[in-house]
Amino acid sequence: MELRRSALIFCLFLGTTTGGVATADLGNRYGLPQIYQSEISAAEANALTSHDRGNKTGNEYANAVIIDVRRVSEHVAGHPPGAYSVPFPHIDGSPSEPNDSTGYIGYDLTGNPLICYTAGCDDGTNNDGTLNPEDFVAYVESLFPDKDTYILTLCRTGYRSVQAANLLTDAGYKHVRNIWEGFVGNYKYAYDDATGTVKVPLEQLDLNHDGKFTDADKDGWSNFQGLPTTTKLNPQRIFKPYSYLYYQ
Repeated sequence: MELRRSALIFCLFLGTTTGGVATADLGNRYGLPQIYQSEISAAEANALTSHDRGNKTGNEYANAVIIDVRRVSEHVAGHPPGAYSVPFPHIDGSPSEPNDSTGYIGYDLTGNPLICYTAGCDDGTNNDGTLNPEDFVAYVESLFPDKDTYILTLCRTGYRSVQAANLLTDAGYKHVRNIWEGFVGNYKYAYDDATGTVKVPLEQLDLNHDGKFTDADKDGWSNFQGLPTTTKLNPQRIFKPYSYLYYQ
């Protein structure tokens, strides 16, 4: 474990200082360092997990499980059918200050979260709740002890899910992909054909051509892509240590 953690920290250092493959070339929308296998679109994740019954396509991820790492309240409001709710880094609520007493339960993403998660940060800024990375990994391991399990991570826009995918890969899971658009998604912007960069000033795209910009224009699972969602809760797929939060 220590060797793997050291290798991860070195990889993340290269990615955050040189702009090399760890951040720029592997695909997540935030340019975050990654050690998991690859990205996957929401549409492909849905097709493989909902429609490819019996693995007719021969795609190894047809039998993957979706781990929704969003807050409990986000999962309750809607999630992909069959997804497991294992919230990380925030279980529920939002912090107003470190170690606050407002009912917030979570783990802050202050600083370089991947290095803090794996090496520990001694400045006290990144831990303001009860859930820590080891607890997240241990819970996933209790659900899926086989490290060959095919896993897809999901959050709101594809940021928290990157952290989760890295942690699971660092813990030995061999087949982890990140659903990079997330459940809600982000708005899309036009690119300059000449430079290949986003136009300045930004030119927002009206994806559904209704003449206005709403959440329906966001690229995530539940918005423009219109993939199946449900609010039905499966007691076997919620985060049992805080199961009461799902039924408030």
